[in-house]
Amino acid sequence: MTLLVTAFVGGLALLAQMARKSREAEVTVIVVILALSILIAALGGLTGLGLLLMAANGPAGGDRITFAAAGATAVFAGVAGGGLCVPPLRRVAGRRRERTFWTDPPTFLALWLFAMVLANNAVSLLLFDQLPELEKLFSAGRLSPGAVLTSQLPFVVVALLGVGFGVRRNARETLQRLGYGAVSLRHLGVVVLFVAAALALSFAADALFAQLQPDLYRKVGEISHNLFNPAGLSPASAILFALLVGVGAGLGEETLFRGAVQPKLGIPATSVLFASMHVQYGPSLLLGYVFLLSIGLGRLRKHINTTASFLAHATYNTLGIVLAYFFA
Repeated sequence: MTLLVTAFVGGLALLAQMARKSREAEVTVIVVILALSILIAALGGLTGLGLLLMAANGPAGGDRITFAAAGATAVFAGVAGGGLCVPPLRRVAGRRRERTFWTDPPTFLALWLFAMVLANNAVSLLLFDQLPELEKLFSAGRLSPGAVLTSQLPFVVVALLGVGFGVRRNARETLQRLGYGAVSLRHLGVVVLFVAAALALSFAADALFAQLQPDLYRKVGEISHNLFNPAGLSPASAILFALLVGVGAGLGEETLFRGAVQPKLGIPATSVLFASMHVQYGPSLLLGYVFLLSIGLGRLRKHINTTASFLAHATYNTLGIVLAYFFA
């Protein structure tokens, strides 16, 4: 499924790049997005109705308001996706010849994907406490190299295709567009300070989370323990595992979010999307912390480059696991 979704989104990204010079490709992108938006709106309505019926007939009843909100979110995503199709439709119909932010095909696709992914994550967060045996939705054990690869490689592929690699840009131009470049010793010092501040803030956020949302803290803790706990590994294996998670997540997420998306949508919108991706934290205070962390990474990307944000992200994740292994 991951490969199919990656291939589909990557194909759309390439088509959107071609659409800047091809009317046929532009019309194809618009028609596909409009059809998908209508389908999502219809499925959202049916899903919302099904969730309400489940809440009414289920043994525990369920939270009907939450279920209704989840269905409404899906419907709204479909409607919003259809609305995003209006400006490019008007342009290809000849009413507006000039290309604007809203009608540029890659930007149009990025906005549509932003709306769809954000809505999907919002539904997952709304249903976080309503689904039985929630832990089964996540990996049953410690993340494997294969799991890290299949979760992060699609981010890199979509980022590369989304900025036009092979269509509008060669390898060097693609890396420049994604923000990868050299960093100085002074920049490395900034990265070290950022990581130290982020770790200190994470401890404070975790303590606050435990105090204010104890039940959710326990549930999220069980999920995180299953995914990231290095207990039982040798010291060398624990460090390798930490590097696998840190470098893997840092490369995939920074390449997509800070490298490809942020220059188009800005730091705040990118940070909202980035925080929503962490559905394993549920509707918890940690999402606010992740949002602030993303703002900081976004500033590193803006004022230095994506290499700096990648180093900060990878080091933060790696140290988090290493510290848990040696001092927990």
